[in-house]
Amino acid sequence: MHRLAAGCAGVLLGAGLALGAVPVQAAAGPTRLPAASALEVEHGGSTLERVGGVPSGPAAAATAAAGSHDSVESPLATATGAYQALSPSRLLDTRTTGQTLAANGSLNLTVTGGSVPAGATAVALNVTATDTTASSYLSVYPAGQTRPVLSNLNWVAGETVPNLVIVPIGSGGQVTFYNYQGRADVVVDLEGYFAPEPSGTTAGSYVPLTPARITDTRPGSGEPNSGDTLAPGSTLDVQVAGVGGVPVTGAGAALLNVTVTDTTSSSFLAVYPQGTAYPGSSNLNWLGGETVANRVVVPVGTSGEVELFNNAGSTDVVVDVDGYFTNGSSTPTTASLFSPITPVRVLDTRNTTGQTLGPGATLTQAMAGVDGIASNASAVVTNVTATDTTAASFFTVYPGGTMPLASDVNWGPGQTVPNLTVASLSGTGTMDVYNHSGSADLVIDAFGYFAPETSGGTEPQTVTFSTSAPTDAQVGDGSYTPAATATSGLSATITLDATSTGCALASGVVSFTSNGTCVLDANQPGNATYAAAPQVQQSFAVSGGATSIGSSNWSGYAVTSGPYSSVTGTFTVPSLVDPPANVSVSEWVGIDGAVAGDNWVIQAGVDEQQGCGSFCVIPWWEIITPSDEAPATEITDVTVDAGDEVTVTINQVSGTTWDISLTDDTNRQEFSNEFLYTGPATSAEWIVEDPSGYAGDGGGLYPFSDYTTTTFSDLGFTGAEAGLTEVILIQSGEQLSTPSAWTGLATGFAVAYGDVAPPPP
Repeated sequence: MHRLAAGCAGVLLGAGLALGAVPVQAAAGPTRLPAASALEVEHGGSTLERVGGVPSGPAAAATAAAGSHDSVESPLATATGAYQALSPSRLLDTRTTGQTLAANGSLNLTVTGGSVPAGATAVALNVTATDTTASSYLSVYPAGQTRPVLSNLNWVAGETVPNLVIVPIGSGGQVTFYNYQGRADVVVDLEGYFAPEPSGTTAGSYVPLTPARITDTRPGSGEPNSGDTLAPGSTLDVQVAGVGGVPVTGAGAALLNVTVTDTTSSSFLAVYPQGTAYPGSSNLNWLGGETVANRVVVPVGTSGEVELFNNAGSTDVVVDVDGYFTNGSSTPTTASLFSPITPVRVLDTRNTTGQTLGPGATLTQAMAGVDGIASNASAVVTNVTATDTTAASFFTVYPGGTMPLASDVNWGPGQTVPNLTVASLSGTGTMDVYNHSGSADLVIDAFGYFAPETSGGTEPQTVTFSTSAPTDAQVGDGSYTPAATATSGLSATITLDATSTGCALASGVVSFTSNGTCVLDANQPGNATYAAAPQVQQSFAVSGGATSIGSSNWSGYAVTSGPYSSVTGTFTVPSLVDPPANVSVSEWVGIDGAVAGDNWVIQAGVDEQQGCGSFCVIPWWEIITPSDEAPATEITDVTVDAGDEVTVTINQVSGTTWDISLTDDTNRQEFSNEFLYTGPATSAEWIVEDPSGYAGDGGGLYPFSDYTTTTFSDLGFTGAEAGLTEVILIQSGEQLSTPSAWTGLATGFAVAYGDVAPPPP
């Protein structure tokens, strides 16, 4: 139930200050490099203009051109690498081993043995360059391979810079470090490794998330830990489990982007599981006055928290979560495994006309299906570098849709700055990169990708079919449809088409996930039935069929197998069609209320009303409890018009603290605030509603208006992907609002006025 706000203007309660992504403070000129200790690397140098720093020239240009137009397609694949997080340990410090890298020098480091098994396919390393004597860059790549045209770290003379590196393991269990110019020392800390998933467990699977801010210590940020600036030698515990899309249980390690800003002296930051001892390593290094970001993969402590330690001076810290690795207790439907690729440059806007990013510009880059990245990749491991920068700014890397409150790369004018990014991809395999201020060129280098453990991303379903193919079937014969039965009410269409090989068949049963293709080869064990047709392709078209119910005031979809700790969705604000006076329509996204006996709701959305003397579009938030059905509270600092795209996210921050955010994606106005909510969270919904009047208006449902068809897309939730329920609005026997077929989380569904389902989006 949604109760309208009292009139066209309500009262905004508890509005928080939502800061943007991290701003940049450039250092005010050259600064002498402090002496580095034997254990920790301190950040020296300056943020003066960088000349070079990113490999370029004819070889780089050729590589960039090949990747930038996405002409190299890669097949559907199932990745096999699960992540094992380790307590950070130092593998190399050339300051103490005497292996300082000279100009054009390289060094091989053995990474297998000890904590990393021989069967590992890639390692996660925190790599720091220090004692640098010239502007240069460092490339990290598999030993034994030709050095690729790419960079992992970039610096000017005298600077100390860190970056997380995920690199495939090369010959002899080694990786290679190459320095371009001058001399540089290299410090390498081992963070974890990827290896084939052990039998009987799904631990180490990666679950990509839309980036979300989970901590911002700057006073007035409105985010968790606001005002908790880190003093010298102090620590801060950051809640990871249950926030930002990370489940309350089931996360073994988190992928974070950690940024320090408002720094007062040279220092370093270490990130490690809460409840464990400081590991004697560093993740970020900086000079006083700098803003520095670095990617961190860190095990989650038993409390669901990670701990941050600041060595010297004071600093504010901003933490964004990008995804997490499972601990094996459950397997989310979006769980993915890692496949390394030969490192490759995908894009360099210095070599592509018209792609330099101006202020407020967003570039969409195709990633899935190109340059060795599988076409079903859900996330890509990339090094994203900003260069030729003209103003202090930041990049935000995200999977399209609404840009999240997050940053990935931060820089001052003239700087060249990289950062490792595990970029979640959109449903069409793209990633977006947003530049805030000034202009900047963008360089993207790829090192591997994550692909679903199962190609469809859902639990496998089983279809049984006849194994008696025509005895005269031959390659190229076209298609054949045998008898088929399906379990769990699924429908299956099975065709045989001689195109390719690869998939085994046993006893006439094939397991598959959602829509997909399985290829049967008579030369594989168990496929003798098809000996007359050596290459036979099985294509499965599956529809899951949601449960359909009627409601007197709701229409849309819900998932009802809670608890759910977050829900998000984007909808198009409709117009009212020839409305009489005092009619209303609402669209909202929320938690609770769709399961019998659950009288709680936490929600936010938009009303369209023909009243108040005119047509009104009103954004609002609302919390309903069994004992309190107060009207919704109008969001007065966001202006919404018909036709705008609006995104709503309801997220459990911790315990009984929930965040409600509503963003008008069209005009980029945003509301976000935290509230107390103790409901059971049994369902998550995306709804068009006939709202109720507030108490002063006599209550009861408003007359429901005809409205233009709206769509819900970019849907997401944290919880079980089960109990999908279609809701149809029926009043006095008349069907007034009807959703289309459900097409998946990315593309969602449409809702139309009347008794005819609209075409799906």
